[in-house]
Amino acid sequence: MEQADAPNDPAVMPQSESTLAGRGSIASGNDMELIQVSADPRCFVVRIADLDQPVRRIFPMSRLIEAIGSKEMGLVAPQLWEDPREDQPALCMLDGRGHVEGKGQRPLSAYLAPAWAQCWSLNPGSDTLLRAYSQVRLDEKSRCNMVPEHEGVTVTTTVRHLLAAASAWHADGADGHVVIGRVEYLPDKDIGQRIVNACNGKHGPGFFCSVQGRADSLMWKRDFFEHEREVRLLLIDRSWKRDNPAPKVRPVRIDPNALFTSISFDPRLQDGEANDRAAVFRDAGYTGDIVRDHSYQKQLYLLAMMRDWPDP
Repeated sequence: MEQADAPNDPAVMPQSESTLAGRGSIASGNDMELIQVSADPRCFVVRIADLDQPVRRIFPMSRLIEAIGSKEMGLVAPQLWEDPREDQPALCMLDGRGHVEGKGQRPLSAYLAPAWAQCWSLNPGSDTLLRAYSQVRLDEKSRCNMVPEHEGVTVTTTVRHLLAAASAWHADGADGHVVIGRVEYLPDKDIGQRIVNACNGKHGPGFFCSVQGRADSLMWKRDFFEHEREVRLLLIDRSWKRDNPAPKVRPVRIDPNALFTSISFDPRLQDGEANDRAAVFRDAGYTGDIVRDHSYQKQLYLLAMMRDWPDP
């Protein structure tokens, strides 16, 4: 296990501005008032100034069709994310040996409330993300995709739309806090330093029993992934029972036609293929905009010549 240095700042991390949305705000600084996970559910936006800025996500096509038909989508626990270092505090041991009498090694994971997330992006379009989440293998003759089951569909929405969808999760008896925030990309060592600062700060490891601590810890990500420009939708369990294992996936209710502002299919598809996909989504109940992605379409240019030139 990599060891972080002693705290270089007594303040509880992070020191970042937050935007209020809903019934509460996430504060920062040593004297912040922590909201315990067990408190009444609240909704927060962190490090996003414009709630109407578009965010995008590439869904597996079959999963998106299922979400439209069932009017539910799944938020996933960090343990299922591909990056093994995604939830860094879950990989930490508190070590009081030689410093705190009677305290040996204890897992920081004991302080972490169950949480589920869905990842969106501020990136307006990226071939890297497209190829990561949508697989297309073209037939040499027809130029059609031979693996349609591996296609992804780009969905666009806004943070305001996500907050509106989350308002339904705050009905009487709601069991989670909702946080939507822009991910901070940091070197590995800096993430470790933030964790050790928090554990040795005013609130100790209890910082991670708060909404602020649990949410922020899930929005610190290695700078290796900075190209993703990720925005994370988090649901943090307020009815946390340490002795009960949490489910790996949490379905949440949505109205796809209100939540999604548009969808678009892989730009490498032929027009006929895209039309076929559109018909499937219409049959599933999607009535919103279906936008053609032209990023792989040839463009012909007519160049205005202002002087004579030689024949080829």
